[in-house]
Amino acid sequence: MPAETAAPQTLEEQKEKLRALQGDYVLGERDKPPERPLPWPIDIFLYPLCRSSLIILTLGTLIPLILRFFVKLTRELAMVFMPGLIPWIVSVIAHWGALLLFVLYVTWYVAECIRDSAAGGIRAADTTASTPGVGELIGQSLTVLACAGACVAPAFLFTNGDETEPLFWILYCLGGFLFPMALLAVTMFESLRALNPVLLLSSLFGTFGPYCLLAAVCCAMYLLPPYTIRCLLDERWILGYVLVFATFYLALVLAHLIGRFYWRYEERLNWDT
Repeated sequence: MPAETAAPQTLEEQKEKLRALQGDYVLGERDKPPERPLPWPIDIFLYPLCRSSLIILTLGTLIPLILRFFVKLTRELAMVFMPGLIPWIVSVIAHWGALLLFVLYVTWYVAECIRDSAAGGIRAADTTASTPGVGELIGQSLTVLACAGACVAPAFLFTNGDETEPLFWILYCLGGFLFPMALLAVTMFESLRALNPVLLLSSLFGTFGPYCLLAAVCCAMYLLPPYTIRCLLDERWILGYVLVFATFYLALVLAHLIGRFYWRYEERLNWDT
């Protein structure tokens, strides 16, 4: 008796089979994270070295620096020529406006890098195809401020902001210690509801050892922005723009470390994002 021959597949069935094969291939490629070309203690500091991030860092430093030179020139002009006040005021507004815009953009980009690193990325996220609006930039920056505010709020609430009390600095340092976890949670959940103390504390205790190392590295970064702002406002303003670049660069490195923390300890965090 001759063997039965399989019924020929319709065109639609063939397309479905092809899509399934392509889907399995894509998922298999995503499941395999890229390998670091160098040992991780070195490679993490090379994280921002990609075209997209370098453009952001360079423009975010050079444009305000060039505008600052215009501020200096127009101020000298205004001192000897009264109508020169107008270009001086315009250049001041343009300078600080440009610097603020780039701070907002880098803050948004940090969140994108956290998500990309949490998915296994080892170089800064390529965002050339996405252009955030001003509202999105402001919203993301306010989210980061809300995270920071929630972490340090107990220091001000329980001591009325009295910096002479030891309790103030104890609570303030504890808030700084918790901030990376809070930022990671809010970024991954894309909601301020992730600031739930139960969620944050359970995640902290579940990953306490590795998180202490992460927080120690992040705390070192906290000292740089205030010093950068001080340099921008006094006679060391040229050094200030070098520190602006360094601040932006290290912010991306820390974003990578925070995202990779999630990538490595996702099961222990058990967030089900």
